[in-house]
Amino acid sequence: MVESSATKGGSRWPALRREIIAWGQQHIFVLKTPLAALIAMLIAMRLELDQPRTAMITVFVVMQPQTGLVLAKSLYRIAGTLAGTFASLVLVGQFAQEPEMFIVGLACWVGLCTAGAAFYRNFRSYAFVLAGYTAALIGLPAAVQPAAFFSLATTRLSEIALGILCAGICSDALFPRRLSDAVIRNVERRYTDFIALVRGALSGSASREKLAKRQLRLMEDVIGLESIREAAALDDAEIRARDLRLRRLNKEFMAVSATFHSFHQLLRRLTENATPAGLALGALYESLGETLVQKAPAPSNAAAARQAARSIALFRRQLSRRVDRVRLTVLGLNDPRTLMDFETAVELLYRFVRDLHLYTSTYATLSGRETEAKPPDDIRFASRTDWLLAFASGSRAFLGILLVGSFWIASAWPYGISALTFVTIVSALCSSAPDPSQTAKQMVLGFCCGFLPALVFKFFMLPALDGWLLLAATMAPFLILGSYLSSTARWSGIGAGFLVFFTSMTSPTNPALFDPVDVINDGIGTIIGVAVAGILFATLVPSSGAWFRRRLARLLRRQVVRACSGPLEGLSHRFESGTHDLLHTLTAIRKEGDGKDASLLAWVFPVIEIGRAMISLRKDAAFLATGEPLAGRVRESIASIGRLFDRPSEARRYAALCRVTEAIRAVSREAQAAQGGGPAKEALRRVLTSLHLIRTVLREEELVLASASPGQQTTISGELINAA
Repeated sequence: MVESSATKGGSRWPALRREIIAWGQQHIFVLKTPLAALIAMLIAMRLELDQPRTAMITVFVVMQPQTGLVLAKSLYRIAGTLAGTFASLVLVGQFAQEPEMFIVGLACWVGLCTAGAAFYRNFRSYAFVLAGYTAALIGLPAAVQPAAFFSLATTRLSEIALGILCAGICSDALFPRRLSDAVIRNVERRYTDFIALVRGALSGSASREKLAKRQLRLMEDVIGLESIREAAALDDAEIRARDLRLRRLNKEFMAVSATFHSFHQLLRRLTENATPAGLALGALYESLGETLVQKAPAPSNAAAARQAARSIALFRRQLSRRVDRVRLTVLGLNDPRTLMDFETAVELLYRFVRDLHLYTSTYATLSGRETEAKPPDDIRFASRTDWLLAFASGSRAFLGILLVGSFWIASAWPYGISALTFVTIVSALCSSAPDPSQTAKQMVLGFCCGFLPALVFKFFMLPALDGWLLLAATMAPFLILGSYLSSTARWSGIGAGFLVFFTSMTSPTNPALFDPVDVINDGIGTIIGVAVAGILFATLVPSSGAWFRRRLARLLRRQVVRACSGPLEGLSHRFESGTHDLLHTLTAIRKEGDGKDASLLAWVFPVIEIGRAMISLRKDAAFLATGEPLAGRVRESIASIGRLFDRPSEARRYAALCRVTEAIRAVSREAQAAQGGGPAKEALRRVLTSLHLIRTVLREEELVLASASPGQQTTISGELINAA
């Protein structure tokens, strides 16, 4: 079956339209950011605040393309700023006369905040970032002159609040881009792209590699929607009213995408090998294609989705009769293996059509008002941040401050405060980034790129300017360049570093101060602090290193262990959301063409297959009597899978295959002996299909579960594990 040219042509315009809108929104953001910063500079000068640059830097830090993100980020920034101010008050009050203890105390506080920034997600992470570097921003100057603490604290708080206010007003008043619009576009695009993925798989028009890339991109969108959904509560009452439905959409999308992958992979295995079950399933496969692969474009709004939901519901009603007809043909072959392959594929087909119908129906009702009661707890997104990785981030910040602080005290370096301030800022900001090492490298490069332009502007252009208007017009090209870089995903770290360093070096004040020696030394101190942070990110547990990847591989394996032993209530959603969270980290650090990254990323799909099959198995096994030998066989197979993914080895893989095979034989005998139908026999059938799917994955995913003889080291999912 091949997609028609009408389908392909119809899909070009929505993609082109999205590109045009994205281009326009990016350039509006690029212009709004410098404007907000320049207005903040003007007001700070009028109010005669000490450092207008602090207000400008605040604008660059809090400014986001969507209005809601600015508001949400600003609220958490204020909370973090107040916490950092209080911490600096305690540190200065206790250790103002003991610089060594002050540096140790500051390092502990910043390390703790940096670890919190790495552990938490979204704007909670940002509150920890602000709490850390605000303490350095206020505490370091106050440690030198403790009597001026109150004046310094109130001035910095005023400058930060001014930057937040200017960013919020400019974002909201000038061509506002509501976060609710981004949520709706995300939901519509993801549904359209997923239907296109299913159509490409069913029609055979997309290669296996292309389908895998599409599915990975769609899986990454889960974290994106979850992030902007939280922020949208501050932006739009309509989004708040649909919060439950949006969470349900995310949950149902994770379920339907995982089910489709399992179904398509099993069908591929059966059809590529020309098995009797694969040939028998051809008719069902074609009937599903007739329902989903149509000439019309994929549904892009709620009205079109309602029609699609009706078509899927009709197919569901007809599916049982079609399956019964094909089953008669399979039974006539009198081959238990073929029958088991067929029943497993049919069960996955039933699940996929059910999940797709739920997802489409929920999407079709998104435009209506939400009337449901308080959402149940199992729709809470479960992130899988690792305390050990968070501890490593905190340790980097702690060590950086100790190193620079010790050098400052030992050498009485006048510009040590600048180095300490910026090693704190870079450590805190990079710790919350998806790829901290890469972000740190880009920020170091951005700081270095801003050095020469800042000197040229400060000493060759600024002296000839008279008044704020000329100052703003001359600074604008530099700020626009930095804003453009920071608005692109590839160069965002460079742009942020350029903006922060250029503003810090030029330090516009009223009246302007010109001291070349002071500016150059301050800039060198700043670059040294940034370089120390960058070196620590590149050497101490870097995200590009082998240990980091081994840790992620272990966290992925632990997802299957949780599926084997975790509490069943809400386990499906916790498993899927946690796996998608880890996938988000993996895709952020991966490099195209890297074999280790490719093997680690390819392991995500088998983890999802086995984990979801294990959860279904445990739910269906609850129908079995606890004391029966059959229940014991199933429990042994579940335990063997848990042991395998806890510490993979060839011996454990062989043991797991044996336990699963024994359980399959026992369940098959029980199912044949059972009389009639009923819930018990249906549960036995579902248990059998789950066990068979697990055995199929364990047998064929050799990349994931590689064999090893005792005492040898084998690469398993990107990490070296002793197989003894």
